[in-house]
Amino acid sequence: MNATPTARRQVRWEITAPASASVYFGQDRQLCGIYTLEFARRGERYVGQTVNLLHRISSHMRRWDDIVAIGFVECASDELDELERRMIAQTQRDHPLRNRMLTKNPTSHTELDLIIDQQEQVEWLEGVAPAYPSDRRTMEAERRARTQAKFDALRGSPHYSRLLEDVAEYVHRVIPWPSVTGGTYWSMSPMPSTSRTREQRRLLTLNAHNVELVRVHEFLETGEVRTAINVAPGHVKGTGRGIWRVEQLSYRSYGVCDVAWAPLGALGEALYTPGVLTGAREMALQLMRKGPSVYAKHHSDALLDAVLLARGGDPDR
Repeated sequence: MNATPTARRQVRWEITAPASASVYFGQDRQLCGIYTLEFARRGERYVGQTVNLLHRISSHMRRWDDIVAIGFVECASDELDELERRMIAQTQRDHPLRNRMLTKNPTSHTELDLIIDQQEQVEWLEGVAPAYPSDRRTMEAERRARTQAKFDALRGSPHYSRLLEDVAEYVHRVIPWPSVTGGTYWSMSPMPSTSRTREQRRLLTLNAHNVELVRVHEFLETGEVRTAINVAPGHVKGTGRGIWRVEQLSYRSYGVCDVAWAPLGALGEALYTPGVLTGAREMALQLMRKGPSVYAKHHSDALLDAVLLARGGDPDR
């Protein structure tokens, strides 16, 4: 991928191999602006506007297999129509355009055009099967179906109610903007098979990027449940409210972190031990800023729904 900045914050990507648009644009490129597609055939161009760059480009890449480069100019939503007209006029002076207009409805752009490109609307009227992108809503539906059985198993556990209270307290106090970032920049996996033995199993793992932030362990012989909270090193000064042990752990991609262990039902209290909340927030944000969670495909949207609806105590108390 080559990016060449030009005037007005314009960026140009060369499409060097057939791949998902997320390879070139990332997984969270909901940008607003004007894009230009460059085609191998006769030097054709296509100019369009969008409020969600990745969604729109994914759709085009499924419909056309001869895209060789994509240019993008970011702008405000109220600039879209005027900037698009100017870029179309400028582009068609030097290149044939692939744009086709809605001749039976020759009005200016509507809000629907920002979601479904006019080119796609024309083709749909002519009977061309639409090339739906794998948008976030569809991926979440597929993920819900894939993870529902494990969520149901967790919900059937006698520990579920107290575990949910603990996790809700953690998420709402530690994770920034959880309803927006959940399932993308951090994820929760109920009943994961990771590190399962005859003696213990995990009831839940919460990850950011490629590192665990929270692990809930059930020890099968005794039925005891304990939660491990990973926090950035150097913050926890000792055990206190809700914490019965602090140790250190090292991850290859993160380095050394402190681990605060709390019994079931005490995670909220543990977050009030000096340094724990600060260290937990610091580690979570550091990992989320590295990019989307690599475990997002295992994320339980149903569990996140339950956590968002079971908000814990006042996060500022």
